[in-house]
Amino acid sequence: MSTFYFEGPIEINKIIHMKDASETRHAFTSLRKKENEIIEIINGSGEKFQAKIVECSSRIFSVLPIEIIETDVEYDDVQVSIAIAVLNKSSKMKLLIEKLTEIGIREFIPLITERTSFPKAKTESLQASMISALKQCGGTKKVEIISQVELKEFVGSEEFDEKYFADIDGKILSVDYTEKNSKLLITIGPEGGFTEKEKKLLIQNNFKPIRLSKRILRAETAAIVAASRVLN
Repeated sequence: MSTFYFEGPIEINKIIHMKDASETRHAFTSLRKKENEIIEIINGSGEKFQAKIVECSSRIFSVLPIEIIETDVEYDDVQVSIAIAVLNKSSKMKLLIEKLTEIGIREFIPLITERTSFPKAKTESLQASMISALKQCGGTKKVEIISQVELKEFVGSEEFDEKYFADIDGKILSVDYTEKNSKLLITIGPEGGFTEKEKKLLIQNNFKPIRLSKRILRAETAAIVAASRVLN
């Protein structure tokens, strides 16, 4: 069944008008949706709705939510945030947010580090890639994409239960959380890794060094491996 994303609150038996023109075009032009067809709607809040199409044209896409669909696709025992040095190509960043969304992380934080090649990279386009992946994978909770931040400004955050950073000399990551709503942060450096100064700063701020593989991984691979180790 086709899934669409609506940015805003959704209520049963209250018609909503899709705000995103790309969703309207996709429904009308690509999927050729018709009045009274049944679809699914999500808004990233954790709920999925079954809805009936009220109107679908090249400019108007209106639907009526009729019931909540029960799902079990989210990881409620642990909330994983991935912080990673901005990659050197926007295409890599888009592919990474797609894969991390599919895996089930809750937050994505682009970092500026000493070895970041393109510190002024734009990350606004990641939102569309995240939403596309969320619809495709059957998820219901969107990934919060934070504006890029300097490592030295971010490192002191105290909102996490555990904080780790990828390091070839660290211990193998092994996490078993039984406490509900544990918040876990895994931080990935750029090509070449964190500098010794940055590693010292991370450790001073209660980050634990972890090794993700016997081999040296690219930053984007390390992020995917780290997330999948915890969310399995």
